[in-house]
Amino acid sequence: MEVRGMTAADLCRKSGIAKSLISRYIHGTVEPKQSNIYDLAVALNVSPAWLMGFNVTMDGNEVLIDVDKLSDVNKEKLKAYYQALIDSQE
Repeated sequence: MEVRGMTAADLCRKSGIAKSLISRYIHGTVEPKQSNIYDLAVALNVSPAWLMGFNVTMDGNEVLIDVDKLSDVNKEKLKAYYQALIDSQE
């Protein structure tokens, strides 16, 4: 909501979800149902996967990789992949 400059009341109007329920989502006392996650994502113009905390960009078009968690072998594979992309652009 902060990124979009929205208040809970704004989100309520755009999503059709009761303000009291949105407040409980924000405070973590209730988990939203799948249909409400979709409605919130549409209202916020973000990916439902991002909204649920998956490691994707806000628009959901890219998976984010935590390079520090990769094994050394996979780090080298990733470097080689990106180098091949760079080389193909030249």
